[in-house]
Amino acid sequence: LVDVGTAKGRSSMPKKGVKRPLGAPPTNEELSAYSETELLYKSNLFRLSTAELIKEVVPPQSSQLEVAVRALRGEILSLPPAELSWEDRGIGKPPLVSHAELSGLRLANHKVSLPWAPPEHVELIGSYLLRTVVRPSLDVDVAVRIPRACLLSKDYLDHRYVDKRQLYLAHLGAQLAKPSAATAA
Repeated sequence: LVDVGTAKGRSSMPKKGVKRPLGAPPTNEELSAYSETELLYKSNLFRLSTAELIKEVVPPQSSQLEVAVRALRGEILSLPPAELSWEDRGIGKPPLVSHAELSGLRLANHKVSLPWAPPEHVELIGSYLLRTVVRPSLDVDVAVRIPRACLLSKDYLDHRYVDKRQLYLAHLGAQLAKPSAATAA
């Protein structure tokens, strides 16, 4: 079979950057771009400025960020278990705590204890996962699931779940803020 376009000395697919001869009819792609500009943007200048704005706002796909998120997940899952406790000693007195990072918390109950364990799941959520994050601030949202072993079936009563969640996240944040052996090496 002989391609009609190549038989006349032209390639069958137009090359990028090659100009059409003057007076040639527009291609289907050009016609659809013209009609899209006319219907959606009402102005070619508005379309061009929108395209430039999108180029400025959309972040590039970064493999370094992907590696950092994977390292964070590994770090979270490798944290050691701990026994956390917080006890209110009255007005004007600081609470009695098992770990120093828990002293700034204000909990609803007078005494809360939690057997801390690494999360069951660490998942990437939010706009970065959906590739809808915009520059200049690249925020990555991470969800952690508290293990069932840390909670009791009646923790939904008297704000106990909320207090335990605060203890859990305060300890997790403090552990992540500490320099680890991996980053020290």
